[in-house]
Amino acid sequence: MNTYSKKVAVEQFSKRSNAYAACGALMDQADLDTVVGLLDLTGMERVLDVATGTGFLAMALSPHVKEVIGIDITPGMLELAVQAARKGELDNITCLTGDVEHLPFGESEFDAVTCRFSFHHFPGPRMSMCEMARVLRPGGRLVIEDMLSSEDTAKAVYQNKMENLRDPSHIKHYKASEIERMMHEVGLVVVDRVDGSSDFDFGHWIGMADPPAVNVESIREMMRLSMDGDLSGLDVRVKDGRMVFSYTTAIVVGRKGVSGY
Repeated sequence: MNTYSKKVAVEQFSKRSNAYAACGALMDQADLDTVVGLLDLTGMERVLDVATGTGFLAMALSPHVKEVIGIDITPGMLELAVQAARKGELDNITCLTGDVEHLPFGESEFDAVTCRFSFHHFPGPRMSMCEMARVLRPGGRLVIEDMLSSEDTAKAVYQNKMENLRDPSHIKHYKASEIERMMHEVGLVVVDRVDGSSDFDFGHWIGMADPPAVNVESIREMMRLSMDGDLSGLDVRVKDGRMVFSYTTAIVVGRKGVSGY
């Protein structure tokens, strides 16, 4: 991750840590249970949760594995994760500050690696994927869950333009095909994929990132214009007088070959 992008991400998430800690989509227990279920756990695993944020997935994994290490570049987010783990008396979670492009671990250290709703913040997606695959043991699973952009390139560009106006730490929402291709490029075999969707209220979504007022109005207008023909791929609509939209999501599971990569 380049220095500028890392600084922007740390600043953005430091000031909005509490908002993300209260985000309904991140707290969704059914979704967390789905991710845990896809890892085929026995209780003896050592798991790395990349960009763990405030620790929702790390805490969901904790009762099912031997150890969870959560890593994130934002100390403020990790402080909330530590507090939540302590409150829940989850003593097998360790939180570390670190950069996904330079993970401070040796090869094949983890039985599973997870990354939930964070991949779109990584400036070097392929390098990040390569590092996550590197620390995964042969036969282990990497799970990437994230919001997606449309497979229609014009819609994907439209969506990402709005995302960049909203959040300076946003890099790109990828197409599902792009995530699967990157997994393949670092030697992982895609073994499962669970598609879904998540509804957002425009006001709440904007409030989580708190962009400048001029950007808010630009995004609002782009959202409004996108309703004719679904230009953003987000199915923007008005419900009970409020503007709402739906992210398409996917949980993509890759398995590392026994011969490495």
